[in-house]
Formats: sequence, C-alpha cells, structure tokens
Amino acid sequence: ESEIKEAAVKNATWFPEQQNNNTKFRDWIDQLFRDHYQSYQVRRSAIHPPGLEVTLKLLEIISKRVNYLRDNTLSASAAPPLHILVSGGSLTSGMACGINHVGITQPGWVRQYTECAWPARLEHLFNRVLFQGKEVVKVSNLAVGGSNSEVGKAVLEYHLFPDAFDQPDIVIWSHAANDAQEKDKERAFFESIPGFVNAAHNLRICDDHLPLVVMNEEFFGQNNDISGAIYKASNWFGLMGISQRNVISHKTFANFDNDDYVKSIIDAKGIHPGMGGHIGTSWTVFFNFISAFTDVCDYRRVSSSPMSIASTDVAAKSIGPYKENDYGDISSEWKEHRDNIREMCLLSGAQEQEASTSLQSPCTYAFMVNRMTSIGTKADVDKKMNEVLTSNTGWKAEGFPIKQPRAGFYAKEPNAHFSLKIDASMETKYMTIMSMKSYGDNFKDTILEVDVQIERKGDAAEEEVVKSSKYEVTGYHETKTSIHIPHKFELPDGGAEKGDSIVVNFRLVSGSYFKIAGLAFCRY
Repeated sequence: ESEIKEAAVKNATWFPEQQNNNTKFRDWIDQLFRDHYQSYQVRRSAIHPPGLEVTLKLLEIISKRVNYLRDNTLSASAAPPLHILVSGGSLTSGMACGINHVGITQPGWVRQYTECAWPARLEHLFNRVLFQGKEVVKVSNLAVGGSNSEVGKAVLEYHLFPDAFDQPDIVIWSHAANDAQEKDKERAFFESIPGFVNAAHNLRICDDHLPLVVMNEEFFGQNNDISGAIYKASNWFGLMGISQRNVISHKTFANFDNDDYVKSIIDAKGIHPGMGGHIGTSWTVFFNFISAFTDVCDYRRVSSSPMSIASTDVAAKSIGPYKENDYGDISSEWKEHRDNIREMCLLSGAQEQEASTSLQSPCTYAFMVNRMTSIGTKADVDKKMNEVLTSNTGWKAEGFPIKQPRAGFYAKEPNAHFSLKIDASMETKYMTIMSMKSYGDNFKDTILEVDVQIERKGDAAEEEVVKSSKYEVTGYHETKTSIHIPHKFELPDGGAEKGDSIVVNFRLVSGSYFKIAGLAFCRY
C-alpha cells in the first residue's frame, strides 16, 4: 500500500514541480489514501473477479514484455505492452478532472485528457509501481464526451480507432454516467450494455478468452439505478466488475451537505468529479488488477500441478444472450451462441489474423470524431466528408477537438442538405449515423431525412439503380444532457456488393440545427 500511495503522489498526477513543493497537496493525498482507500476499504469495489484462464493469459503477456525489456531475447512485435482500451464518456475523458482544493493549477484541455484523467493515471500506476517506469502496460483512453454504451459498441464494432491501433488485451467499459441517464433504462441496461460486451469480445473472435472485458463504475453522484445492471452484467457474462462507488459512496452521501468533506474525497459534486475522484478511480482499478494477479499467482503456487487447472471456467465470450430470468432453454441458447462465434471466426478469416496485433476494418467508409483518432478537428471532419461529398448546401465542419462545441458536421439553417456517394470496397449492408441528441431549444423539432439507394455495377455498360429507402433521425430529447446516439439502418435491397455505389441524400426537413459526429457504412 505504501508503494501505491507513493506512486500516486509522485507519478499519478501532473505538474510534479508544483506537487513536490505543495505540502497541502501531499498531506491531502496521504489523508485521502489513509481514510478511504486502504485495502480493506477498496475490497468493497470488487463486484466480480476475472476468470483464471484469462488472467493467466494477461500475466503471460506481461511476462513476455518484461523479458523483452530485460534482455531483448524477443522481438518487439512478439512482446508488445499489455494493451488496455478504455471506453466511456466525458467523465472518463477527464472533464473537470483538474478541479482541486489544494492549489494545483488546473491543466489545459489537452493535458486534462492526457495526464489528468484516471486512465492516464492508471498507466502510470502500473508502469511505475510494478515495472520501474518501463512501458509494460499501455492504456488507450478512447472516451468521448456524450457517449453511452451504444456509441461505445459502435466504436468497437466498426474499429473506429487511431491509425495503427493494436488489438486490446483488456477493454474497460466506463459508460455508467451516461447510461444511467437514458430514458429507456431497460433497453440501456439489458440491450446496450450486453451489446457492448459482445462487440468487445468480437474484437478477437477466435480467441477463447481475450480480451478481458471489465465493467467499471466510477463515482458520479447520487444516481444509482445502473449499479444493479453492472452487477448483473458482470455476473451473467463472467466479466471483471469494479465499482469505485462502493468504496466511497456511504461516507460521501452521509456528509453530502458538508462541501469541505466532499471536496476532500472527490473535489467536485455532480456527474464530473474532480482530481480526488480521478485519483481514487485509478487506485481502485489498479487495486483490483493487482488482487486478480496475486490471486492467480497464489493458486499456481499452492497447486500440486501448477500447469493444470482442475475445472476450467466457462469462457466469458461463450456465454449466451443476457436474460432477466431462467425461462427457456438456456443451454441450447448458449450452444447456439458458441456455434455462431465459431462461424464468425471462420468467415472473418480472423484465425490468420490472431498472430498479428493489427485490426482489420469491417467498413467501406467510417469515421467518428474522437481526438484520439485521425478525425479530431473540424479540418479532419471537412477532409473526411469531402472524400465522398457530391453536393452540399448549409452543412459545415465546425467545432473544437476538446472544448465545446466539439468538432462535427453541423447544419444551422432550415432545409440544409448534402449528398454523398461511396464506392463499396467490400460487402456493405448497414449504415450508421452518429448524431447528437440534446434538450436545447435549438434541437427542438429537428428531423433529418435520409434517402439511400444502391447503384449496381454489373456486366452491363449502364448502371442499374435499385429502389431507395428513407429513414428519419431526430435531434431532440427531454433528458437534461447532450449525448451522441448511433442510428443503424439496413441498406436497401440487401446492401451493396464490392464495386457497387451507395448514394445517400441527407436533408433537414424540420428544425434548423443538427450535428453529425460520425458515419459508418459497414459489413455488419
């Protein structure tokens, strides 16, 4: 524990020149750790442990990396860092993470994301506590403000990652704050969350265990509707489940009217906790991984046959669709699910890809605005849209990479419309529109009409135009938050084959304001 605390003080925050000379900061960290994050307290955060086999695979990756860094007996490509992908909303991305009560200068927008948010702190903790500062663990924070599990699922499903992005060994779900505000909670909790889990598992469809999926509940205020859903999903799918909320909620709520006391723990009330909240989350997640690793090492040490496991776990990704009760034939459903996974593995050709750490996109054309990818600025959006635009009236790439309003493709006048044409580079059956929903007056009554048609490329000299399909996307909701929503539609006439063209016309038929944050035309 003393090592974790020391690492947190020295390495898990920014501006070391300030914190080293800030006695108040150091005293606060000591008190925060002592009063709220001792091991007996953090154990409350453990919702569900990871399976034995998947933990062993993670330790094997770490061991190979350590050996490579120690004596270079392996090639770098054979011993990459343990890769953790974090998916979440604005809380996870680091919004408000610099708020503190001890005089540390708050970071700018970029440093807030890269150094202040808890995923960045988690990487520091792993590497500096356990590996003398060497890069054994890499954490990729792909959190995007206003993102729920549906958005997270789309990012995973369509590989909307940075260029040259390696396969993750661990995927951490941290969408609790936005999912908890969904109006249709049954759909959010029991369809969207399982959908995210399946998309994460499918990143390595031919691997029985990796990636490990982690359900992580940060502390984000008094809304606890989602806690039960996280518990249920973790247990049903055999995932690793963590809840920082379970560590600090009782003391925080018991003294919620005492601002100084609350600040001493999380620094800011509401959905975006400050520095204390992010430091505490990094401690909590780190503790749970260390506990999982040491539990497995203890098992291997006392086992009479260390290389054998008496009774293997059911692999998490082989577990069938989530159910709220035991009606029906669960065994048959799980068997069908496993058969589907095997078929997907064979069809995807992923068996050949497993030796590589790269990911193959399932999309003809896809992007989502995310500062961690190549589409982070309005110039990036403009360039990406111009790849396929054929006409445009009233739509414009605007916004900023981090601060509000964030980059996107905006309409700000009635009847704004644009058209695009995409030549399919593979079988393409679905279109997804990532758009913003908000409660602001400018979003009221907004409706985007989308008309899609497929131009067939056959042996004949002339193109054959098939029937079109129309869809509508609304921009307003009454929930007091602004979030991005993926709207997924089947392309008409079974979709496009390689060589066909997809022609899409977008028109704002009601209202005068709309934001598109991403588009995807994909195989599934």
